[in-house]
Amino acid sequence: MNNQTIRPPVAVVIRTLLMALAAALVLSACGSSRYGSPPSDPVASVAWHEWRGAGGELLVYGGPGSHNGGVRETSEPLASRIGDYWGLVGRSEWNGRSDKPWSGIFVSWVVHQAGVSSHDFPPSGRHAGFLRPLLEGQLNGGPRRFVVHDWRDYAPKPGDLICAGTRWAPRRDAASLRAAVDREVTHCDVVIDARGGQVRAIGGNVRDTVTMSVYPLNGGGTLAEVRGRPWFAVVEKRT
Repeated sequence: MNNQTIRPPVAVVIRTLLMALAAALVLSACGSSRYGSPPSDPVASVAWHEWRGAGGELLVYGGPGSHNGGVRETSEPLASRIGDYWGLVGRSEWNGRSDKPWSGIFVSWVVHQAGVSSHDFPPSGRHAGFLRPLLEGQLNGGPRRFVVHDWRDYAPKPGDLICAGTRWAPRRDAASLRAAVDREVTHCDVVIDARGGQVRAIGGNVRDTVTMSVYPLNGGGTLAEVRGRPWFAVVEKRT
């Protein structure tokens, strides 16, 4: 799966041109003002405003177009803002200078700031801390506001979460994801949009700031394999 093949020179040229085109699409998607317009989905919109407020860091997987510019976690105003994120679980003293991983609490804060209740999305500073109860509720049956899918089986849309793990694994159902979540899940991003063969998603504690990452999609709109991000699951937001 991770094996690389040596391509002939013509294929290398074609790949380079395609990557340049992808970068151009990313920049155009950001709009003429670098940031573009906020998405209409409320969860995606909150994440977008946090990204813009932190300086607009961009990371493109599989091609050129990345740029630095985000405020670092130890600098203001982001350092204090991270304390606001942690305030959701009563630990506002853990700001950007406290050396606490904050990617999980970023997602929790964004979702709750968008108006989602703790019943529907239990807040946690760990990604497994909110994914586990979502999966357990899913396994127990009944209507759910969030549904966790194997990353191969569902095409992400704005407001969903895309989550990475420690390794590539075979296709898994909800029970298998629940069994693996505590030891494998490492990071989740909030999806901003999915179009043009790419998904843009925003996460915290990426490059020590709030970063928009751009990942490739397969033809059917599902996540494609990408170096450095072994996918774990996609969390569908149903409202």
